[in-house]
Amino acid sequence: MRTHSKRRELPITTRMAYFIYQIAYHLVLPLSGLFALWRARKEPGHLYHMSHRWGLGPVGAKGAVWIYAASLGEMNAARPLVQEFLNDGHHVLLTHLSPAGFDRGVQQFGSNPRVTHLYAPFDCFWTVQLFLRRAKPAFGVVLEIEIWPAMLIEADRLSIPMFMANGNLLMNRMKRLQTWRRHGLYLYRLFDHIFTRSQDYVERYIATGVRPENVSITGELRFDTKPDPALLDYGSVVRQTWNAHFTFMIASSVKSEEAVLIKIVTDFLQAAPQARVIWVPRSPQRFDSISKLLHSCKIPYTRRSQITDKIQYKSKVLVGDTLGEMDFYLGLADVVFVGASFTDMGGHNIIEPLSAGCPVVMGPSTYGVDFIAKPAREAGVFETFDTPQAMCSYLLALNKDLPSVQITQKKARAFASLNSDTAKLIARSIKQRNGYINGL
Repeated sequence: MRTHSKRRELPITTRMAYFIYQIAYHLVLPLSGLFALWRARKEPGHLYHMSHRWGLGPVGAKGAVWIYAASLGEMNAARPLVQEFLNDGHHVLLTHLSPAGFDRGVQQFGSNPRVTHLYAPFDCFWTVQLFLRRAKPAFGVVLEIEIWPAMLIEADRLSIPMFMANGNLLMNRMKRLQTWRRHGLYLYRLFDHIFTRSQDYVERYIATGVRPENVSITGELRFDTKPDPALLDYGSVVRQTWNAHFTFMIASSVKSEEAVLIKIVTDFLQAAPQARVIWVPRSPQRFDSISKLLHSCKIPYTRRSQITDKIQYKSKVLVGDTLGEMDFYLGLADVVFVGASFTDMGGHNIIEPLSAGCPVVMGPSTYGVDFIAKPAREAGVFETFDTPQAMCSYLLALNKDLPSVQITQKKARAFASLNSDTAKLIARSIKQRNGYINGL
């Protein structure tokens, strides 16, 4: 195995900031148990595999490809890249921060003996070093935006090459270059290469000090993952039992926009009594909250976990309270609202619904997905609205014009079919860069 030469790209002040960070991290570390207990109230997985957090646990074969996919969204993006390395005959070590990411990784690759699943260690210099010395990965790949100081600095000290895939440095983070938090952005200089989505992202990474030759455009990994046709078909079958005339889906909603969304749902169903709504919140912690919200508004609803193959006709809303069934919910839907857009969070992933043939609507905050939202708007499969009332009026118009909805669905499938083979491109590029792994 060849390794990169140790670099000294970080300013001395950033190294000092890392030293202070480590002191602070160790001071609050004794509270980690209490924090895990608090989070485990709704996600018991925070109490599982605690040894992993200390750098212990299974690490699989030495020299594996180490991929860090922090949570559910990152793991969904990582899936085609993991499969690409497996297709080449390599072992993969998957690490995660959240139980949702860990569970999705196990769901997707748990039956493959060449994939090892692990929670990422605490970001202490010694726990990270213990993990890396035990695993001895050929190199690491970090998905999207989730970076930790010890992870990158200790990997650099051990001469482990690090790459970023699906790089997602948003514009709102660039303000940190004017504050003390700029030291976190300087960490991007420790990546051997960053693979990102568009020229806008390239320019942002360069602004943080990344060398132009160390960042390139490869596209969006999520386009490489196609929806599960069996789940889509199942959703279509269940929809028929629901006798739905037009279905509007809320996907990946966040707590801060729920008050806006419940008003849209209430007004929409009052004006279109034959229509139906599917509501799938971003976080499992919101499943109960959405149900209580609907109950307080006296809107008949059913939870997905309570049905098998039929939704009661009297239910106007289906609450998506299961994980790993997004394609089932998309199979039920005509049009999809993607959340974190009626609050200043930039919006969540719109590629999944487009790939399933569902046109997308969002609120005004879309800076997090503009790289794909702009061409999707030009293709006629994406719309944004400044106010909830405007979006509700648009949905009611669609409810009265199903032929146009079907035409737009065909456009969405055609738009998503422009597959960039991003996973192959990233894997090939890593293989070519300085021959990091003999035979890779």
